[in-house]
Amino acid sequence: MTRAPRDDSLAYPDAVHELARLVPRGAVLSYGDVAELLGAGSARQSGKAMGSAPLGTPWWRILRADGTITGALLAEASPHWAAEGLAAPGRRIDMNSKRWKPGPEQWERIDKLRAALGNPKMSEADDQL
Repeated sequence: MTRAPRDDSLAYPDAVHELARLVPRGAVLSYGDVAELLGAGSARQSGKAMGSAPLGTPWWRILRADGTITGALLAEASPHWAAEGLAAPGRRIDMNSKRWKPGPEQWERIDKLRAALGNPKMSEADDQL
């Protein structure tokens, strides 16, 4: 793979926040999914970036791979999860059934985020989610 040309440079945390805003109500991604979709970083880096998410970012939709969130955020996330039908308060989210599958429009936006990070385009066929 070769690096894509960078037309609009974007900091990794900003790309993570933008990707999180693409995830619709009732769907989730893991920190590792975020890194895979962006073609950069790791689950740990995605989690760190989510720690600085600006107001309005649906941070409760980006989780650990096992469908949990850090205990410090669980009380705040639980009402969002219940409202979106993700999980009952205090429960783990079933990542297999709730994992977001981007549609064509979302793939275009994801590819723009990847390009802004200097990464090659990714197609739905490449997606390992």
